Amino acid sequence: MLRVFAQTDVGKIREGNEDNFLVVNTTSEHQDMLPQILEFPSSKDGLILMVSDGMGGAAAGEVASLLAVQTTMQEMQFEIPPMLKEFEDRLNEALHSANQEIAAYADQNPRMYGMGATATVAGFLENQLIIGQVGDSRAYRIRENDIQLLTRDQSFVNQLVEAGKISEEEAETHPRRNVILQALGNQPNLKVAISKYELENDDFILVCSDGLSGIVKKDEMLDAVCTSENLAAACNTLIDLANLRGGHDNITIVLAQFFETEHKK
Repeated sequence: MLRVFAQTDVGKIREGNEDNFLVVNTTSEHQDMLPQILEFPSSKDGLILMVSDGMGGAAAGEVASLLAVQTTMQEMQFEIPPMLKEFEDRLNEALHSANQEIAAYADQNPRMYGMGATATVAGFLENQLIIGQVGDSRAYRIRENDIQLLTRDQSFVNQLVEAGKISEEEAETHPRRNVILQALGNQPNLKVAISKYELENDDFILVCSDGLSGIVKKDEMLDAVCTSENLAAACNTLIDLANLRGGHDNITIVLAQFFETEHKK
């Protein structure tokens, strides 16, 4: 089973929300959060969660991220239950399709030239987790009392960190920390980063935009998830914390719990 809640918030500075989320077959096009915590049985067709952070100005960014989640949802439909490799390949293809859709839309609407979107997709097939990433939206796994970052930011600053030229602390305030190296819609040679993990009972998967990860530390995410009454309360706590610290960007969270037996969360 998979238990899921998702929420998006405009933050304190931006006029519009350029983020969008996808939970299986529900997007944030007409809602800021899921109406309730949802539960999905393990599906032989797989389940998809996604966060997309748009860029290119309020209207263009919102359109780009919405196209990203809608295209991914459409592409991840299977007539016959897929094997794991087919599921992985389709997830990769879905993000390439989203890249093409956004680019084509911008070509047809010149005022939206240059728009793009990040994409971090968590695909669940039975007890396997496959993550596809473009940009710097993140995915974390919480297991017992530990949190692990499952993605690598495709950003200029993260390149400097990995090369040992700046520290992680310096990266948090670097003037070019928002410069990403890939985005859907303006990347002719897109390279989707794919990673795979095996899930264990009671694992949590947190997918978020940098409106959260750029201002809330991962240990604080761990604390919110482990001490909150439920998934919705954890999302509310994290969004409130990001806004308390200035809410400089849109904030989007999809939080899921994988479980094999009933659990209080």
